[in-house]
Amino acid sequence: MNDLEVGSSVKCGICGRETKVQFVTEREGGKAFDLDCMHRNALCPNCGVLVRDDSETIQKVEPLCRTCSPEAFEDED
Repeated sequence: MNDLEVGSSVKCGICGRETKVQFVTEREGGKAFDLDCMHRNALCPNCGVLVRDDSETIQKVEPLCRTCSPEAFEDED
């Protein structure tokens, strides 16, 4: 999935909808993918899928993957 670019069809790592990449920006920590569904995603460095960007600032990217870090989602379940 490292070849994602503007217009690529993807599944949002936050809402799960099929959508498209609207913007790709380089940030501290990697690339951020802003999607047509209005969510910002990042690539999980372990499994390579789009996941939630859990960064507190717009300058950084911090991928948070439900598969690789399930403990971070325990409060949501």
